[in-house]
Amino acid sequence: MITAEQQKQVDATMELLSTYITKDPWEEWMVEVFTDAIAYAAEMLELSADEILDYLEEQPLGQMAHAHVFEHFVTTETNEDGESVLQEFMRTRVQQENGSFACQYLKALSESELALWEIVSVQSGTSALVKRLGTDDAAVQVPLEAERMPKDLCIASRLLRLPNGDCTFGFGLLPVERKEAEDILAYLQQVRAEMEEAARAEEVTPDADDVEEAIHEEMVDLMFQETLASWIAQGFE
Repeated sequence: MITAEQQKQVDATMELLSTYITKDPWEEWMVEVFTDAIAYAAEMLELSADEILDYLEEQPLGQMAHAHVFEHFVTTETNEDGESVLQEFMRTRVQQENGSFACQYLKALSESELALWEIVSVQSGTSALVKRLGTDDAAVQVPLEAERMPKDLCIASRLLRLPNGDCTFGFGLLPVERKEAEDILAYLQQVRAEMEEAARAEEVTPDADDVEEAIHEEMVDLMFQETLASWIAQGFE
């Protein structure tokens, strides 16, 4: 479990990171990522971007959406040297604090991947066993007030694996109905299959590593967009 002091360190560091991306070129790119995500949701729901933005003005909805976009942005958007926002920030701003818990947290965040998680069982009022949906991966314990959550919900979030063996979800945490979560995974599998087939149909056989990298990037972006759009859709049902 993260202690109050450790959480204080993380909160302070994330505030610094939020300030860091207000400089060029990150701020403009962050706006693009958010705008594209809203446009994707609007197209899926046959709504206008303004209607979705009006919906997200309510709290904590706006904070939840922002955290989801923020974590995707800082872990996937890269500079000319191929560093993500988070990697650049760690190298230039917190490298000297390499042993701190906040730095360990950032490293775990940079290595995490957005996924859909199902609740296996509630361990206590403040923790639960969760498992990555659609896999045979072992369940892990995370801090989560799961007793209040309906059993047909999955969680779209990043699982951070800390050096001491503990696991925790990132700030970007969205509840998604299980049927919707299963549909998202099925859609991603379909897109992957289509991309693999298109690669095989090329007249010149592409490099396998390049193909896999392109597919992986597409899957990461689609998981981000689909989970955000599906979560927003629940508010318009």
